This record gives sequence, structure tokens and C-alpha cells, in this order.
Amino acid sequence: MKRRIVVNVLLVLLLIFLAGTDVFAQDSLSVAQSDTSEVRLSVQSEIGSFRDFFSFTKILSALIVLIATYFISRFLSFLLSALAETRPSYRLIIKRLAPFINIALWSFAIFIVIAGIIAPPIETILTVGASIGLAVGFASQDILKNIFGGFIIILDRPFQVGDKIEVSGHYGEVTDIGLRSTRIVTPDDSLISLPNADIVNNAVSNSNSGALDCQVVTSIYLPFDVSIPEVKAIAYKAAVSSKYTFLKKPIAVIAKNEVHEQNFVVHLKVKVYVIDIRYEFLLMSEITELVLGELNRKGILIREAKPQKV
Repeated sequence: MKRRIVVNVLLVLLLIFLAGTDVFAQDSLSVAQSDTSEVRLSVQSEIGSFRDFFSFTKILSALIVLIATYFISRFLSFLLSALAETRPSYRLIIKRLAPFINIALWSFAIFIVIAGIIAPPIETILTVGASIGLAVGFASQDILKNIFGGFIIILDRPFQVGDKIEVSGHYGEVTDIGLRSTRIVTPDDSLISLPNADIVNNAVSNSNSGALDCQVVTSIYLPFDVSIPEVKAIAYKAAVSSKYTFLKKPIAVIAKNEVHEQNFVVHLKVKVYVIDIRYEFLLMSEITELVLGELNRKGILIREAKPQKV
């Protein structure tokens, strides 16, 4: 009798346990379904917000603004360049406006695209900006270095558009200062693009430092036994008579005894300022022609002279 009572009690407890388990399972299932529904609604909401931010109309409008900015920038650069060529006295000043106008124009265009067209909330801007910043930072470190180098060049101004500079073995006139690279035209009319990061990290020699004129040094090698006072007078006269000489600046003629190709020679240096940096090599050529022509006319270079070897 007692055994039967115990068995019945155990059966009742088992039924109660199974009933509780079923209820718990149903509650868990309902909670899971509720959580799944909330996640689905959240994802759908996020996708809807993303579609609102980057709809076809907004993307098309942003592309139109950026393409229009590109062509406006190119047109303004061309216009300033053409205007500078018609005003020689103000050529360098006009050309130096181009980098600042391009930066202001692109900054305004990006502001219009983000704040006016896409117009995302501040949370989205911060989240997307942080993600893009990390991705771009790891993927394009060299590009970012060049961009920061471009800002440093524009703000620090070691040189400007129109200056004659020498950097990393390249010499020429600066024609454009961009965010990624700086372009110079060499004396043989080659266009060279120098990364801004390399320019910032290397020594830069500036011939005119923003001025329209610059000093030009013409080197002439003469026999060791020439009359130095006579050739210096001829060189000074040639410098003064050149149409490319800027006469408001001083003219200096220096003679030095040197060893050139294992021979003792007189190294004549004619230091003259040119009226425009673009006439630099024309001035050097004309001074050389005038000096050698006058020396030949007087027979100074024709007479026999035994070279003194080292």
C-alpha cells in the first residue's frame, strides 16, 4: 500500500515537471520569436535609413555636383593661366591664386554633397567617418602623406606657383601645386610631377622666392694666361648690353683659377639678374656669345697658349 502511494506521488511530480518544462519551452520560444522580430524590424529600419541616405536621386545629384566642380576648377585654372600670360608684371601673383581657389572650391562642393544632398544625422557621420578613416588610413598611407604635404606647402609656402626650384635633382618652374603632387616644367620642356611628401622631406632650392627676377650665373672657362682685367671688362660690358638683364640689380664678374679637365684655366663667373625667370637660359646664352665673340674679335682666344697640365 505504501509502495503504491509513493509511486503515485512520483507520477504526479513527473507530470508537474513535464508541464513546467513545456510552459518554459513555450515561454522561451515566444521570447525568441519576440527577439527575432525586434532584430528583423531593426535591420529593416537600418536598411530603410541607408536607402534614404543613398538613394539613386541623391547619388546622381552628388555626382553632378562633383563633376561640375571638376570642370569649373579646370576652367578657372585655365582662365587664370591665360590671364597671367597677358599680364607679365602680375603673372606670378595671378597664378598663385589657383591652389587656394581649387581648395576652396572642392571644400565647398564636398560640404554641399554631405550637408545639402545626403544630409545624414550626426551619429551616422561620426560612424561612417570613423570607419572610412580607418580603412583609408591603412589602405592609402602614401596618398595621405602627399595630401598633408600639399597642405604644408600651401600654408608654409617654401615656394609658390611661378618660382624656379630645384628638388631631388630636378630643376624647373612650378606650374601647379596640387593636393597629391607638385608639377614643374624643366628647361627642356618636360613636365615632372613630384610627390608632395618627397618635397616636404627633402631640401628645396628656390631661385627667385616669389620675385619675377632671379640671379643667373654664367660660367665661361678661359685659358690660364688671359688678361683677367680685360676679360672681366668684356664680360661686364656683355652683361650690361644684354636685353634680358635687369639693370636695377647689381652685376658681378668673378674670376677664379681652377683645374678643369686636368688643365689650369680661368673660370669666369658672370652674375646677373634676369628681368623674367623665363629668360634665364636666353640670358646665359647671350652673355656667352657676346663674351666669346668679343674675345675672338680681339684675338685673345686665337693666340697660341701652351696648356698647363696638373
